[in-house]
Amino acid sequence: MSWKRFSPIVLALFIILIGCKPNPAALMNAVKADNTEEAKKLLDKGADANIRTSPAGWSALHYAARNGNIEIVQSLLKAGADPNYSGTMDEQKGTAISLKPFILAQATLDLINQVPPDKMDETLHAAGLNDPAFLKSVKDPNAADRYQKVVDALAKVTGNS
Repeated sequence: MSWKRFSPIVLALFIILIGCKPNPAALMNAVKADNTEEAKKLLDKGADANIRTSPAGWSALHYAARNGNIEIVQSLLKAGADPNYSGTMDEQKGTAISLKPFILAQATLDLINQVPPDKMDETLHAAGLNDPAFLKSVKDPNAADRYQKVVDALAKVTGNS
């Protein structure tokens, strides 16, 4: 038998053995949607933990921190996400401020602790923060505890206290 006859089989085995990395946008979409199971699955398959929305945009870690999802934050850090990367939220209205995930999580925790629950929607909409996953996350009765865990985890790896 000739080599040409084996090449499709060899190629298929090669792909199966080394696997195929997931589409980079898939991880960002899962993290933005606060889909823990999908994000972990994609990271296990080798998705880039440092994926960004644009060259200077937020990383997946920014969105996980913003959503207060400690499981995704820990999974991203374990997979090598850079906790010190400073990025700017895409489509940010007003002044474009470059933030690190720790600062973002701390600011969200401060917001939760300072804004009464009945004023949260109004406050967030006025700031142009209309993302459904984020709105759901900050209105959760356990939001302060969840965000505190994210702040603590990011403080540990960045040296912030």
